Order: sequence, then C-alpha cells, then structure tokens
Amino acid sequence: MPTPSRRRIFLQSGLVLIGGALLSAEAAWLHMRAFLQTYGVICGSSAVAHCPACDASVSLFAAGAAALFLAHADNPAALLRARSYPSA
Repeated sequence: MPTPSRRRIFLQSGLVLIGGALLSAEAAWLHMRAFLQTYGVICGSSAVAHCPACDASVSLFAAGAAALFLAHADNPAALLRARSYPSA
C-alpha cells in the first residue's frame, strides 16, 4: 500500500476538521436557540456562559483552516520555522 503524501494528509485532515466544525456549529446554534426560547438570552451573554460546542466549532475551524493552508504551502517547514530578523 503506498504511503500518502504530506499534502494529501493535510488536505484530508483539514476537510475532516472543518466538517467537525460545521457539526459543532450546528449543535451550538441549536443550543443557543433553545436558550433563547427558554430564558430569553443566548449563550455567551452576561447571564449564561458559552457551551462547549461554541468553543469546539471555533477551534476546529481554526485547526482545519491551518491544515488546509499547510496543504497548499510549498514548504510548510519554512512557514513554521521561527525567523530572526536583525535590527537595523
């Protein structure tokens, strides 16, 4: 069985992470709608903290976007390497 390329792994991982972000965003939206109907406020307002689905949707989307960016980068190691610029 051939080993998949780095680009393909990052691409598949990014798509799976963004898919998970969409599922979490839908769960968060349903949770906010239920809170609005029950209490008159949405989660994240002053009375109610954010639910885990809100945090998960944002973090999964950010990780998926980073993976897709690395999939299309020519040299991802150069992007992740810290650079030091001498002061002029």
